[in-house]
Amino acid sequence: MENLKINIIPFQHPSAKKEFGFYKEKKDGFYPIHRGDLPNEIWDNFKTELQDLKFLYSNFSDTQDCDMTASVDMFHSTTFAKHYYTRLVYNYFYAIADAIQFNYVKDIEVWFIDTKEVATTFKTYNKYTLKVEFSGLTKSPALLLSYDGTSKIATTSIDKIDIPSNYFKTVVYKKEIFKFDLLSEEAKQNLEQVFPLLNIPIKNHLSIPHSVPKKGNRYKPYFNYINDFYNKYLNTEAFKKMLPLDENGFFTIPEKDIHKTHQNSNNLRFFNNTSIDPRGGMKSFGPYQASPHPNVRFFFIYHKPDRKEYVIPLFSYFEKGYKTFFPPLKTHIKQPFYMDKDTSLAFESTTTAVKELKHHLINLEKTPNTRYVAIYISPIHKEDQDNKQLYYQVKEELLKHEITSQVIYKESINNAYFGEFLANITPALLAKIDGIPWRLDRELKQELIVGVGAFKSVETNTRFVGSAFCFNNKGEFKGFDCFRDNEYDLIAGAIGKQILKFVVDNGNDVERLIIHYYKPMGKEEIDPIQKVLKTLNLNIPVIIITINKTEANDYVAFDTSSEALMPLSGTIIEIAKLKYLLFNNAKYSESGTTKDYPFPVKLALSCTDEEYLKDIPTVKELIDQVYQFSRMYWKSIKQQNLPVTIKYPEMVAQIFPHFEGDKLPDFGKNNLWFL
Repeated sequence: MENLKINIIPFQHPSAKKEFGFYKEKKDGFYPIHRGDLPNEIWDNFKTELQDLKFLYSNFSDTQDCDMTASVDMFHSTTFAKHYYTRLVYNYFYAIADAIQFNYVKDIEVWFIDTKEVATTFKTYNKYTLKVEFSGLTKSPALLLSYDGTSKIATTSIDKIDIPSNYFKTVVYKKEIFKFDLLSEEAKQNLEQVFPLLNIPIKNHLSIPHSVPKKGNRYKPYFNYINDFYNKYLNTEAFKKMLPLDENGFFTIPEKDIHKTHQNSNNLRFFNNTSIDPRGGMKSFGPYQASPHPNVRFFFIYHKPDRKEYVIPLFSYFEKGYKTFFPPLKTHIKQPFYMDKDTSLAFESTTTAVKELKHHLINLEKTPNTRYVAIYISPIHKEDQDNKQLYYQVKEELLKHEITSQVIYKESINNAYFGEFLANITPALLAKIDGIPWRLDRELKQELIVGVGAFKSVETNTRFVGSAFCFNNKGEFKGFDCFRDNEYDLIAGAIGKQILKFVVDNGNDVERLIIHYYKPMGKEEIDPIQKVLKTLNLNIPVIIITINKTEANDYVAFDTSSEALMPLSGTIIEIAKLKYLLFNNAKYSESGTTKDYPFPVKLALSCTDEEYLKDIPTVKELIDQVYQFSRMYWKSIKQQNLPVTIKYPEMVAQIFPHFEGDKLPDFGKNNLWFL
């Protein structure tokens, strides 16, 4: 039986009422409180004076000579109470932390030097976030404690590091953490006491080796770090005198507040059976649907010197199988494997490869009614910063000629674990010839699911949005498009086209539109979509599910009945109204084991129909669907923690900025070429 603890500690108000003083003008040591966060009592007594003021200023202790004072009921003025308690906690830790700051959402970040990590060129800090909240879970004020990993600060001050100053991003002066471009005047006068956070240029300059992130179970170290922090700094007489923390420490979630996805949510449908295992399901039952194209031709693109060592072995693996556990490709994808040798291209060098490919494709006489698939054996790893543009150029050039592609880095072919590569390549190849490796095992509903994701390209300094990635509720792919950020009308237009197509294919009884969005959706984004629905005469609810594309490590729950501490896959916890943690991993039973330990995904739900999400079964069904869409990832057989509605758009948005063209070729909008 699971026993779930979450990393929040309830506390009681130290006193029900407290007197506070406020100034209209900013004063040293006094902090701004936005008018919307002021206590009710100030509004009750000073409404006229507040009309033209955006902020009042308080130090939360002095009341003498203030412009306004009020006895505040802490139970009712909870937003103001949060400001007060946050300032108490900040002042407490300012005295004992090695470094401290307010982060970008105004929560407290405290850093402590890790004395176990010994180095002369830098100091390692363990980082924690403390957040005061009025928790829906605990029904009381609570302190959230999260562990944020480590940061390394150079022991050499910035005045002695001879590199361009734009390489300095975050620095520590005395105890405070600053953005370098927001340094205080005092810090600028004392640069010999300002120490930079290590980044790649600074590490290179100081000859500090790059550390490799540790893999494995992250729940255990996280739990140990916050437990140690709690025992050392919070579970003390001094801290509890300030904030009366619950004696039980971290909150144990009542069983009634723990929800689960449906027991069949892991089921995937293959040709003639269901399974929770993509690898075994495809092998035992066959893919759900073979390619609809009767004629498929494969061909190689490769560097001429690589033919003997890489191309010939790969051809053999596809044609005859790999060792004992990977049968010939045709048995996996249920498609004859015909390698068109006359269409293959062996380019002379990487510098002329694109030119040779362009010439080759212009002169290629394709057989009508045939789907072509290029197997590009790349001599360059796509992470090779100096030469990776070739990867994108080849992909784009092929798309222009309506050719999908599978890229395999040549060194992978001789890897001892190439069988695993092949197991992942197989569903991707089938999807690229419009087959369906597996689908969700659920009844068809007349709804369209759209995923919108984004990725900011550092090289091009532009954000591209992959949209509209459309699926029906069985998880079947219906097409997508790609746009620049803020082109909301174009995104809405692309969604509108898909809705229109959906209506044409399925009749006018569309039940709802579900949008999985990578961030909270603003009015300027939802309005054009509603306009399109109105034009189509569709009066349907639009449900927006905001899905954080990074795993949540601020709220984390732990199953203390399990040695691994990770809650079962499909566990759902409501952390605030219509805000949830979804644990999405490969631990399907209490006795189950897994190699991966992803932190939960954070979801927030909203709807254009305010009544729609008051129905709890509807909310659970929508979260269930998010969970199921994480099983529809065809780039690999490995369980993902993010749904493809978010993951696929982000994958496209990572690639698209590197293309020369401003628009995707039409062929590229209806094919999963990016897998």
